[in-house]
Amino acid sequence: MTVLQAVPFGVLLEGIVCLFLIATIAYCAMLDRRLRAMRSGQDGLRDLINDLNTATAQAAAAINNLKAASAATGEDLGERVRRARGLADELALMLEAGDRIADRLERNDKPPLVRPAAGPRQTPASVSRDTSNPSRATHPLLDALKRAR
Repeated sequence: MTVLQAVPFGVLLEGIVCLFLIATIAYCAMLDRRLRAMRSGQDGLRDLINDLNTATAQAAAAINNLKAASAATGEDLGERVRRARGLADELALMLEAGDRIADRLERNDKPPLVRPAAGPRQTPASVSRDTSNPSRATHPLLDALKRAR
């Protein structure tokens, strides 16, 4: 007689069920560990998503601030450019007038006489055209204007 024949059939079935229960408990413990790891990963992912949302909101606010600052700077820069153009035009007129004056001084010409609209006329004898002795002050001015060109 063998050992299996000596063991009653019910005890043998209970032993097999007991082995399956031990295998099931071990498998459930393994699944529990995996589920806990997955849940902790979900919590970490949730925290990561919240941090990303916060960073996105801060970036959007920073972009809006940059837009406002660039608009204000653009307006200020535009105003400065307009003023600079006006000053450049005025300076160009002054330069042109200075060049004309320098040319006249160079030729030793006197500016044309402006006659009054009403009143007595001046005769050519009363106008002094003594160009033989130019003013001493015109020479340094003439030299300075020539150097400035």
